[in-house]
Amino acid sequence: MAKTPVEDMRTKREEMQISAAFDPSRALGGIEPLLQAGNKWLENWAAVSSELLDFGRARLDRNLEASKAIVRSGSIDEAMDLQADFTRATLREYFAEAGKLADLGTQAMLEGFRAWQPAMRAEAARGETAERRDAA
Repeated sequence: MAKTPVEDMRTKREEMQISAAFDPSRALGGIEPLLQAGNKWLENWAAVSSELLDFGRARLDRNLEASKAIVRSGSIDEAMDLQADFTRATLREYFAEAGKLADLGTQAMLEGFRAWQPAMRAEAARGETAERRDAA
């Protein structure tokens, strides 16, 4: 059965859209922002890892200092006061560290999205241009 000219144009347009979706040049344009976002993500998570290592090292030092102070204490009351002070300080430090890690995680996510944003805008502009061209 023969196609009408309108059906034939619609088929050609659909074939062009399908071939454009699998266009290697457009695919490579999508890989670069992905690699940039991945690099930003790795950089930021390296900063998170470094922060965790620094915090762990500082905690270990403070734990040793508190243990030595408790051992040197002259009475059980003094030891309990030292332990209570140590516990309060530890909780404050853990909450502060949790805030730092949350900030670093948010920064990592935002920088990853920022690296991808120009490519997403370009793709949206291409889609709008194609829609206008198809509508005309």
